[in-house]
Amino acid sequence: MKDQALATLKGKWGSFVGLTFIYMLIYSLCLFIAMFGTIFEGSSFTGLAATLSFIGSLLMVLLIPIGYGYIVAYLHASRQDLPAEVGDLFYGYRAGQFRHVLGTYILMMLVIMATAIPYFILVGVMAGLGQMESHYGLFILISMFLIIPIYVVMLTYAMVPLLMRDDPELTAKETLTKSRLMMQGHKWEFFILLLSFIGWSILSVFTFGIGYLWLAPYVCMTYTKYYEQLRAEYEGATDEGTEQPIVEEPAPAIEEPAPETEEP
Repeated sequence: MKDQALATLKGKWGSFVGLTFIYMLIYSLCLFIAMFGTIFEGSSFTGLAATLSFIGSLLMVLLIPIGYGYIVAYLHASRQDLPAEVGDLFYGYRAGQFRHVLGTYILMMLVIMATAIPYFILVGVMAGLGQMESHYGLFILISMFLIIPIYVVMLTYAMVPLLMRDDPELTAKETLTKSRLMMQGHKWEFFILLLSFIGWSILSVFTFGIGYLWLAPYVCMTYTKYYEQLRAEYEGATDEGTEQPIVEEPAPAIEEPAPETEEP
């Protein structure tokens, strides 16, 4: 699948690097605005900072469909062999999709946050008791076990963005359910696939993040190829499961020959 991803990106690297740069730039600006209040807390700009922080946080929510459009761009390129376009980022705002995309993402994030409740409780209790520093090693150990379910849930719903593109008629709950069914027995496999990019991620750090402009398209296109294969397997298994069972006809009864009678 990684080879297929590279083959699909051949001749399109420039468009996807540019798309990634625009996508990261938009979110970076919104994140900076949202964090403006924290940066200038206690200064003479506190009132303005609070207002900008609210606006930035609102923009982060309203721009969720841009992240969806960024993923959809790879699906279009994979199927139609077309380069990326800036308009792909705004795919989630077309044809009344905004409400559906936003609602599905919010539901997915709520489920993930619910899984993280034990971790937040641990942090709150240890911080409240002032035991964070004195028992830091224990905190890290327990955190590792509490974070595992969070990653499992994230892997469970990893196919949600692409399912929204292919099955727009499904409700938010149905989309999450279908992703969960598709990922049954495949979460570890998908995790290993993502883990295989760790070497490139480390190298990208040494390029001051510039390398991520090329790594992100590589990862996302591989993710798209994985989805298409997984969906084909899932639909094949579903089709087989809906076939009518073969009913064997009972074997015909063997008639015993009538007893021979002796002639007088």
